[in-house]
Amino acid sequence: MWDALITAGNLVFIPGLLAIALNKRSYIPRLSSGISLIGVATVIVGLVGTGLVLSPIVVAAIGLLWVYIFLYRGEPAAD
Repeated sequence: MWDALITAGNLVFIPGLLAIALNKRSYIPRLSSGISLIGVATVIVGLVGTGLVLSPIVVAAIGLLWVYIFLYRGEPAAD
C-alpha cells in the first residue's frame, strides 16, 4: 500500500520535469540540478532499502530526467 502511495506521489513530478526537459529555452543552474540528483539518489537508496519496488523505479525515472536537465539545460539558451 505504501509503495503505491509513494509511487503516485512521485508521478506528480514527471510532467513538470518533462516540460523543462523538452523546452529548449529552459534553464536550471547545474548546481540546483546537481543537488536534486544527489537528493533523488538518496531517496532511491532509502526506498530500495525498505524493500519497496515500484516507487524506486519511478524515482529513478525522475532521476534520469534530472540527469538530462543537468546535461542539456544547465546553460542559458542563446538568443
